[in-house]
Amino acid sequence: MAIYNEGKILEALKGMDPTKASRADGFPAMFYQQYWHIIGKDTCDFCLDILNNRNSLDEIKMTYLVLIPKTANPTNLKNYRPISLCTVIYKIIAKTVANRLQNILNGCIDEAQNAFVPGRIISDNVLLAYDRVEWYFIRGIMANMGLEDGFTNFILHCLNSVKYSILINGEVGSNFRSSRGLRQGDLLSPYLFLFCGEGLSTLMRLASQEMRILGAKVCTSAPPITHLMFADDCILFGEVSNRGISLLKEILEVCEACSGQCVNFEKSTAFFNSNVGVQDKNLVFQILKVRCSTNPEKYLGLPNLVGRNKKLAFQNLKDRLKQKINSWSLRHISQGGREVFIKSILQAIPSYTMACFLLPKALCSELENIMGSFLWRKKYGKRGMH
Repeated sequence: MAIYNEGKILEALKGMDPTKASRADGFPAMFYQQYWHIIGKDTCDFCLDILNNRNSLDEIKMTYLVLIPKTANPTNLKNYRPISLCTVIYKIIAKTVANRLQNILNGCIDEAQNAFVPGRIISDNVLLAYDRVEWYFIRGIMANMGLEDGFTNFILHCLNSVKYSILINGEVGSNFRSSRGLRQGDLLSPYLFLFCGEGLSTLMRLASQEMRILGAKVCTSAPPITHLMFADDCILFGEVSNRGISLLKEILEVCEACSGQCVNFEKSTAFFNSNVGVQDKNLVFQILKVRCSTNPEKYLGLPNLVGRNKKLAFQNLKDRLKQKINSWSLRHISQGGREVFIKSILQAIPSYTMACFLLPKALCSELENIMGSFLWRKKYGKRGMH
């Protein structure tokens, strides 16, 4: 609850993307960053009045909703993703609060969640999705974390005071208010979403402490893992028995009832190890109502399972390199351009996988050969000077 100052406002502004979509006023963050020496004092005074004196957000709370297609040929609203276009002034205020909130996340958020928390990376968590959030649930989670009431009330005010209008083909619709949910485009939303995930994480952790969920172990001496979460992606581990499956369903139902978040079963999949029989697989399908898979799907861009057949597991990595190369025409890229392409694009593709797995030397040599062949060859199917 410390007083905000001009330095915190400027720090937030510098941390914003300069060319994110602007609202109706047409001023992106770049405008404020470039002309801060002219408009900085007035901007700071306005933001600090809201942050320190809790002045009204009425002048900056209007938000446009734009539907972005998620598929090439959308046929219904499920194929669209709503993006919120907030005013830059509001984003500066939200970013300032988010920066302060970020400093305490490591002590509030369970280690099973790795998105947006400083010091944690995506490779730490190497199928569930949630669509909506109840505001009273966020307030309850923040209260149980020990956050000060005034701080919590201000964040809730940023959520429930917003007016929306839908922007379609450049035409602005009528204003309306929301009764729940987080805005995609609000800089506070990623951190508030972590609080929502903490509800499910807490239920799983308590069930493990009470020995109702056994979880999975990497090896005999390793601690059991009951769940891994990254933003809205989640993996739950449990035993294939009527008791174990029913307990997972009970936890999900309790989380739904408290938070208002619904499990997206269309995106959820159950994967089993080789010891599970057909009858037990059908039991999971009947109770949880999820898709059953015989092959492990990818999680956060990596294979869920790397077994003895490592050649098959890492074949996708080589295919991705070749696909990226084939998408470019060699006739329009100079020798120097190819070198830049290799360093900036091709070498970055395996870096994420290499951060999670120790790649065999033979595979590394194959990747180098693919890049070398791209650098020196003249045309597809023809050898170059090397």
